[in-house]
Amino acid sequence: MDIQTIKDQVKSILSPTELTYGEIIYHNCDCTILSQSAVSIDFAVNISEENKFTEYSFVIDDGRLIPRAADKPKEWDRYSFACLLQYENELSLLDAKEPTEHKKYSRQGMINRVLEERRQKAAKADYRIQWADNIYGDHILSNENGVKYKIFLRDFENETGYSNSPDSKLNKLGTTKHIMYAFRKLKEDKALYDRLSKTYPFVEIFCDPLNDYKISWYYPHKLPIEAQLSISRYFKKSNFIEDNEIDTFLGFMEETAESEQILIRPEVREKVERRYEQLMLDDLRKTQTCDFSQIKAELFPYQQDGVRFALFRKAAIIADEMGLGKTIQAIATAVLKKDVFGFKKTLVVCPATLKSQWKKEIEKFTDEKALVVAGTPDERFLQYADDSYYFYIVNYETVLRDSQAINKAGIDFLILDEAQKIKNFETKTSGAIRKLQPKHTLVITGTPIENRLIDIYSIVSVLDPHFFGPLWEFSYQHCLFDTERHDKINGYYDLQPLNTRMSDILIRREKRDVIDQLPQVQQIDIPIGMTSLQADYHAEYSAGIAKIISKKFLTPYDLQRLQILLTCMRMVCDSTFLIDNQTYDSPKLDELKYILFEKLDLHNTNRKIIIFSEWVKVHKLIGQMLRENKVGFVELNGKVPVNMRSELIKKFENTPECKVFLSTEAGGAGLNLQMADILFNFELPWNPAKKNQRIGRIDRLGQKSNKLTIYNFITRDSIEQQIAAGLLVKQNLFDGVLDNNNTTNIVDFSNKGRSQFIQQLEKLVMQPSEELDFEDSVQPDEQQECVDTTDISLLEQIEDRHNEGVESADSKSSDHAQVQESVSDDNRSASAPAENKAAELEQVMNNGMQFLAGLFKMSTGKDMGVEHQKIEVDRETGEVVMRFKLPI
Repeated sequence: MDIQTIKDQVKSILSPTELTYGEIIYHNCDCTILSQSAVSIDFAVNISEENKFTEYSFVIDDGRLIPRAADKPKEWDRYSFACLLQYENELSLLDAKEPTEHKKYSRQGMINRVLEERRQKAAKADYRIQWADNIYGDHILSNENGVKYKIFLRDFENETGYSNSPDSKLNKLGTTKHIMYAFRKLKEDKALYDRLSKTYPFVEIFCDPLNDYKISWYYPHKLPIEAQLSISRYFKKSNFIEDNEIDTFLGFMEETAESEQILIRPEVREKVERRYEQLMLDDLRKTQTCDFSQIKAELFPYQQDGVRFALFRKAAIIADEMGLGKTIQAIATAVLKKDVFGFKKTLVVCPATLKSQWKKEIEKFTDEKALVVAGTPDERFLQYADDSYYFYIVNYETVLRDSQAINKAGIDFLILDEAQKIKNFETKTSGAIRKLQPKHTLVITGTPIENRLIDIYSIVSVLDPHFFGPLWEFSYQHCLFDTERHDKINGYYDLQPLNTRMSDILIRREKRDVIDQLPQVQQIDIPIGMTSLQADYHAEYSAGIAKIISKKFLTPYDLQRLQILLTCMRMVCDSTFLIDNQTYDSPKLDELKYILFEKLDLHNTNRKIIIFSEWVKVHKLIGQMLRENKVGFVELNGKVPVNMRSELIKKFENTPECKVFLSTEAGGAGLNLQMADILFNFELPWNPAKKNQRIGRIDRLGQKSNKLTIYNFITRDSIEQQIAAGLLVKQNLFDGVLDNNNTTNIVDFSNKGRSQFIQQLEKLVMQPSEELDFEDSVQPDEQQECVDTTDISLLEQIEDRHNEGVESADSKSSDHAQVQESVSDDNRSASAPAENKAAELEQVMNNGMQFLAGLFKMSTGKDMGVEHQKIEVDRETGEVVMRFKLPI
């Protein structure tokens, strides 16, 4: 859709007067977008002459915008033109979906395609072959990179054979490009063909790729009597045995172990071993009980089911919806596998940002020791070999370099977290994971199996390459290809049979399935890393704060600068765009996109989601991302008229395409959004009470699910971590000092009366960042040294714009209240006399109130008096009671 073309067409239709009025309506903010989706955009327009709001909409049809009013088509006028200008202001547009033709392959059609692809590669290849004395093999083929493969040519008429290459073991074609190359060379060189022996060298026992890799035998000549006897005992009159009869084949392997006439391929022995192991696991599943007492947490029933599912499987996927505790299920599975199977080492592979989180979770919920593997290659090699740990934690990038060291150390159980890292089977990371040799493997991912099936194929092929078989077979069974672009997949089909098939290896529970087992409110903190640019900005603001709080006395100007710097530290954690209006560094936005569309599968579900951020610019960034992904949303901020907010809620509740509600603190009070059961805090507010107020928007009478999930984005090594820990502003302190009659001009921060708030600021600006290990994405030479002085010119710039786009509900709504709280000071020495502690606490509270009064004035422009507050300190118990009156 070309918005400029549409705009030019409308200008050619309307008179200059109508166009002028339309612009005036737009500039007067009398046009508000209610909701957006892939098929329509809805607006509320203030009709000034009628003194009421009227709903307008655009229907998106084949690249056109068709105006409608009161659910009827309408000609373009000043109001619809104002809507067009408002929509143009949103910067990016949703495109209507166009019908696409598909191509569905038959089995033989797909086989013909992949065979032709291999023929073309073989024809272009520059291989070298060391020929054996026998025409059949084993011939040694070297590829362009010097990698050697054994080639055995079985059937000259159909040109099938055997190779020890990975492709030969899985492709179900009976040939490879290496085998094709060898056949072509033999046919081209008659002299070579004539001088080689033509006698088949042995009776071959192999897994036949043309018969689902069933154990088969082949010998083109008359069978020797000894071999004939053994073959008849186990194969009867057939040339293969069924998979359910494999457990009887061990006798054949033992009987022919010393035979020179019979050759059993390695894949046969591997298949028999897998069969016996599966029988053992099936038996254990029926007879063993799980001892969950080894886990220091009360697992929900569905979590126990997940552990039981994974415990007795060599390969498993726990694909629960985000927020249902997949990590603790994986940890519990590892601990119980140690108990049941005697495992000694578990390797956890996860994104670098989650390594410390895994270690904390393991040590919190178990008695096992966990090691985050780090350092130089030699140091890591020694760490893998150290047998004093049960859990070893690495990131995916480390596996690229350490697969040999890991295999040499021996890993019993492999846990793969955030499996999107291996969703592309052609990547080096996926290849490195495939090289690992664990006994059992568990993948945890929130991605549903209906989405991006080739990714699911990749994940499952890492777990068990035999489960789906070759990619071509999976593709013809489930993929719809583009008619023109050879490798493009337009869609999928037959998903229900796939779901049924995957139930053997995958367990998935959605929140709605286990909602009765969940607590009423689940809060999940999501750690987010910073880019180098974000870290530079954050460090610069931190240095400026350090300079200010080093003073003994702070003036109102100092307080204002301090608040600006603190605010900018928070803003940069969301996106650098909030600071410089030029760059778009925002790992939070990337994580939000991943959670919405990968873990919560927003495209294919009917859930409703609320996203809170204090800054309107953040909403614009999120809105752009949602439009690009064709997801409808509404946006509430302080500019939306109060009498229009109910219309926004109606749109959110009643429009299926409208799945996201973006809100500033303007939505933190006075709104009921019970139709949503998931809330994102894009950043945590200063005041913990505001966080509770946000949650209260969906956690109230009328909430349909009655089970809420709250996701808090918290930037690591930043001011947000301190806010999350409650170190900067304690709720009882913040709530207890808001009054509007403050006249303080100077705050005394001498050593004796130093505010607890300032002490915590010192901890913030002096605290070193979390130490990076050798394998993290930011290397030591990439880290920037923190500056010791503040760039005054930069400070002046941010002072001019720090409030741009900021929404606050404090000045919009407050109530008379009387609060009585008891506050204990945990930072005092246990040996200090109780009376001294109480007196010191009283002084801390007084100074804290004075300081926050300054912050309150900077935020609202109002004074809050602290001269009438009453603080009573119990000298025996240390209890502090505050009584005050909040402004209206």
